[in-house]
Amino acid sequence: MTPAAQTLILLLLAAALFCLWRWRTVARAGQTLREQALAASQRARDLAQENAQRAAHLHALSQAGSEAIYLLDRQSRVLWWNQAAQQLATQPATPPLPLSRASSSFEVLDLVAQAESDLLPHERQFGQGGQTFHAVAQRQEGQNDLIVLSVANVTELQRLGRMRRDFVANISHDLRTPITAIQLMVDTLRSGAADSRRRQEQLLAGIADQTAILRQLAQELLDLSLIESGRLPIRLVPTRLQDLIAGVIQQNQPQAEHKGLRLHSAYDPQIQVLADVETARRALQNIVHNAIKFTPKGGQVRIAAESQGEDVRVAVQDDGPGIAPEDVHRIFERFYKADRTRSEGGTGLGLAIARHIVEGHGGRIWVESEPGRGATFFFTLLKA
Repeated sequence: MTPAAQTLILLLLAAALFCLWRWRTVARAGQTLREQALAASQRARDLAQENAQRAAHLHALSQAGSEAIYLLDRQSRVLWWNQAAQQLATQPATPPLPLSRASSSFEVLDLVAQAESDLLPHERQFGQGGQTFHAVAQRQEGQNDLIVLSVANVTELQRLGRMRRDFVANISHDLRTPITAIQLMVDTLRSGAADSRRRQEQLLAGIADQTAILRQLAQELLDLSLIESGRLPIRLVPTRLQDLIAGVIQQNQPQAEHKGLRLHSAYDPQIQVLADVETARRALQNIVHNAIKFTPKGGQVRIAAESQGEDVRVAVQDDGPGIAPEDVHRIFERFYKADRTRSEGGTGLGLAIARHIVEGHGGRIWVESEPGRGATFFFTLLKA
């Protein structure tokens, strides 16, 4: 074979090897590209699914809330609204629609007009139909000049705010009154003006009564703090009913005797309930304390308990002035003080705390009363 032929063969072999290498490189690159494309496609599907889930969650949240939410354009047309906003509409409609058809409040229309001028949030509070609303409108930059409007009913929040302010004013008075009384009685004893033993015993009994009032106030404030922080412990264990009732009667007997009242109880001491002794006793104490406070001299406070199926029903009956029908359904609200309580002082917390404790035991609490014929408070505990 000639040298020229050998050279040609070597060149052909080199070319074939290069083509083979090139083909294998391209094949590997193609495989890599296919794998990358598949991975990118999967990521795109995952992102789309995630975005869809987020959108669904946001939609569910916007629909579930009690706050009305509107999405508006610069012409004050409603492009979207949630269910709460639809309930405030003057008539049934479907977006897009003018805001004037979605809300009859001039305050809302004027607020949105103000929000169109800048990117700052604009707020306003207004009354409508005997209720109070708080509205916020803000134009969103970079979102086709869309305006987000929210309207919240704050009637209940305002009522609770007033009740809290009244509570702060009342508690200062309720603390000052027994402290002043104790100071006067202590000064009388120290001065020697109470020269007879009977008078001294009367003053000491008065000091004990005022101290009991302060102790009740302090316990209610402590319980309120524990309830609001979620730290009021309730651990249910089999407990003799006698351990709950007897201790409360013993604690309140001196106050009842000093006021000229009789405390009666009727129950089977062998009955057992599932209860946290300390908190259940405080619930009963608050109810009995309330009954003693409103029962006039010579009256009675009766504590009874009986089994009813899987529950034990406890009843505390007083001979007080009774509760007006309009107060019965609110008597267990925090800070609420019915008309019969206004002249007697107190925080307005005792019965609300009792309700929280009873419900924490899996029971229920209610009151039956007629004005002028006393009141009977009932609550249930699970039978052990």
